[in-house]
Amino acid sequence: MAKIEEILSKDLLDKLSTQDKGRSLKDGGGLTGVVHVDRGGGISVAFTYQFRVGKKRREKRCGTWPLKSLSKIRAERNRLRSLVSSGVDPIESAKDALIDAEREKQARLEQIKVEDALAQAQLVAAAELTMDDLFQSWDAHHGAQIDPSWRATRRSLWRCHISPCIGKKKISTVTAGEFFRHFDQMILDGKVGSARRALTFLKQVISWGLQRQLVASGHELLSLSLPVKLKVVSDDQKIENFNLEKFIAKNGAAIIGEDAEYGKAGRAIHFNELTILLSSRLPSSMQAITGKCIIRFMLATGIRASEAVKMRWAWISREECLIVFPAGAMKARKRHDVHLSPFALKQLEIMSELRINDFVFPAPIKENSSVLRGNVGSDITTRQFYCEDGESDEQYRKRLEVRLKNHRSRKEATLYNLPNGKWTLYDLRRTVATRLCELIGEDWGVVERILAHAPANTNSVTPKYARFASWNNRCWALNILGDALMLCEAGDDSRVNNFVLECQKRAPQIASR
Repeated sequence: MAKIEEILSKDLLDKLSTQDKGRSLKDGGGLTGVVHVDRGGGISVAFTYQFRVGKKRREKRCGTWPLKSLSKIRAERNRLRSLVSSGVDPIESAKDALIDAEREKQARLEQIKVEDALAQAQLVAAAELTMDDLFQSWDAHHGAQIDPSWRATRRSLWRCHISPCIGKKKISTVTAGEFFRHFDQMILDGKVGSARRALTFLKQVISWGLQRQLVASGHELLSLSLPVKLKVVSDDQKIENFNLEKFIAKNGAAIIGEDAEYGKAGRAIHFNELTILLSSRLPSSMQAITGKCIIRFMLATGIRASEAVKMRWAWISREECLIVFPAGAMKARKRHDVHLSPFALKQLEIMSELRINDFVFPAPIKENSSVLRGNVGSDITTRQFYCEDGESDEQYRKRLEVRLKNHRSRKEATLYNLPNGKWTLYDLRRTVATRLCELIGEDWGVVERILAHAPANTNSVTPKYARFASWNNRCWALNILGDALMLCEAGDDSRVNNFVLECQKRAPQIASR
């Protein structure tokens, strides 16, 4: 006759009282419980599983009700019973498990000691590394993963501005003071931008080394921070010196209303300056045709210089008046579609006649490569030379003599001078943004998309749902800009001014398109 199991029930256990203290309850299958009453009158039942191993009678706890449900207590009994039926003593097995757990704990502690010793050994080894060694490691691992042009820029920063002062120093001995002495000298030499970029990059490399245990956690270079920029007021803007008539005579009437641009990096080129540049200065320049076309193409499209030099013919459809920049070519790593106005297409037609490889703007000598952005920028800056505020004729002449030692500047040292002062390759995007707002009104949403800028409020939910790309408006705006540039290239200031005024009159209608 089969033995009866699961005799007890939850109802029976719930009906237990303090008078049942010490009572033994059998559930069958070797499971027995003993009733306990605590000082507060709380009732509990401690269950054990009774079994035999050989001639030994043994018991093992299965849990206490109601802390553990009756079903879980029975499940534990069944587990123990299966062990016994397979010839395993649950009590000895539990002891072995404890021994194994202790062994594993000791093994983990030993492993931690080994890892700590290795980490310490790495720090000792790293202490023998120089700062140049650290940079080489950064360049081999992290530098290899970034854009080649960015990698080249960082290599140049290290080679020219960091390595000469601390490159040979051991990581463990180099101090912030050694670099800052060099940093301050660069500031005095007028290399403010390079100095700040070098400091920022040095901090990046040091932080990278810390993550890989090549730099000690308390290293003082980790606390590097950029000094606050001092806002210096030029002499002509000081309270005691400012004169409105002289200011307008020097900068032209067009500067009035552009106070928001005062003090910002770079500038936007005015339409009257674009007329001078496109109609006479660029055509007469000895600058390479490739560089000239890049300048005009950037003015027509608003793309970055880094994007322009990467352009491939396979990205372009002249029939559709379209160029598509793949995500890998863009700063934000997102595809960007650009409409090509007739003025932009004209530059591509010029470059198609010079096509030698897959790049739209190829390098003049190196095969299968594009022109370097830095060379185009240098071609622009070396063709400008201005008299500085408060400078005497003698001081100007001496500076000019130094500039003329550069072979690119001997015949065209001032050819790209414009009425409102120095301009650079980076200013062309600012020019596109500003002149587009002047032509089509304050439709910044369209301008943002033309420039491939992220929306101002990137955390807003609206951009995630509003998928209106303004493509037709973008095409129309770039065509308007292209028409204005064609008039500038023709050299007729009055026609340019009339065209701009006509566009401004239509701006309210444009905003409602």
